[in-house]
Amino acid sequence: MLNSLVAALLIVIPLYPKFPLLGVTGTFVSVRLEDFLVAGVFAVFLASSLRRRFSHFFSGSSLAILLYVGISLASLFSAVFLTKTVSINLGLLHAFRRIEYMSLFFVAFSALRDSKQLHFLIRTFLAVSLLVALYGLGQQFLNFPVISTTNSEFSKGLALSLGPGARINSTFAGHYDLAAFSLFPLLLILALLSLPTRHKWPLIITGGLIYWIMLLSASRVTFAAFFVTTALFLWIIRRRTWIVPLLILAVISILASPQLLGRYREFLTNRIKLSVVSSVQAAVDEEVPDALKPTAQPEDRSLNIRLNVEWPRALRALYKNPILGTGFSSVGLAVDNDYLRLLAETGIFGFAAFALVIIRFFKSSLPHLAPPRSLPQAFIVAVTCSLIGLLLNAVFIDVFEASKVALITWTFLGLAEKAKTLT
Repeated sequence: MLNSLVAALLIVIPLYPKFPLLGVTGTFVSVRLEDFLVAGVFAVFLASSLRRRFSHFFSGSSLAILLYVGISLASLFSAVFLTKTVSINLGLLHAFRRIEYMSLFFVAFSALRDSKQLHFLIRTFLAVSLLVALYGLGQQFLNFPVISTTNSEFSKGLALSLGPGARINSTFAGHYDLAAFSLFPLLLILALLSLPTRHKWPLIITGGLIYWIMLLSASRVTFAAFFVTTALFLWIIRRRTWIVPLLILAVISILASPQLLGRYREFLTNRIKLSVVSSVQAAVDEEVPDALKPTAQPEDRSLNIRLNVEWPRALRALYKNPILGTGFSSVGLAVDNDYLRLLAETGIFGFAAFALVIIRFFKSSLPHLAPPRSLPQAFIVAVTCSLIGLLLNAVFIDVFEASKVALITWTFLGLAEKAKTLT
């Protein structure tokens, strides 16, 4: 039963748009259908686990997650009653959301029993990913509606359409979320293609469509992360000569994607112009009137917001309480760097506990990082490489706080951790 419920999660979480059900006072974050589904599945998991006294799912990673949750709650207590940097309502809301995301690690670990169940879940997920891709293409070419949460008005569940030059987000809250999600099916398809299979062409077609929507999302960081992790995957499966064609594909993809090409060109051009302008300004005599000085420095708006607003705000929060941070929600809804968010909200202790979760997962994955010989091993390699891709994304995106991506991530980590016992 629990395995079927995990399959339901893999269907509903990616496909159901982020329509709000219940608003939360003081924020435009809402309770949604997926939250009730997760709560119901977790309740079934708890009822099942109580009968077995939880002895069946404890592992190094699960204990590290419990440690992180404990430190997070201590951080919340400190923030509410000692430093008084967050309100108890918002602090609890954000803490519960983190716990909700990570709870699916335990649910997925407990649900998986054998390779047959894993095969069923993989087929379900790839079918869902294909539907996500098709809907995204519908937004691009057929004016399918867009449900976004990128600002307070959009988060009310308004059905919008893409404007000129807008990037698709399919059923996700934003284009960055869609791009990050695409890492999982793409790397999973690559891993499956490394095994003997009768379904090569359906996998290739599905992968091609998902890759297309990743290009249409025009996320520079995810595009780079995908090719870095794919090169790592090819190295693991000992297809190292394929890395050169992979680099050629990356160049062709950039040239063939106007939005992605434009964003990379803008970034590089601004960096070059910034260097030139800085050199000229250094040589300009201070006596020269302002009207005759060189024009203002070119801007990469998204990068400047990070460098000048969001990242300094997170660092100031860290300085207030380096040990436990200033609590969930203390640095706003966006930091655009998950590592700085971790340090700011939960301090050095919280950052270390989260890092321990990741390190233990990688440590237990190491014996399985070889050319796949079975479905569980292929799944482990794919999820491990996908996690590396997300960690690269986390330098510029709060990817572990994006609800759909986070829920899928912790589900897959739990499945991969259990799959290590099936190889």
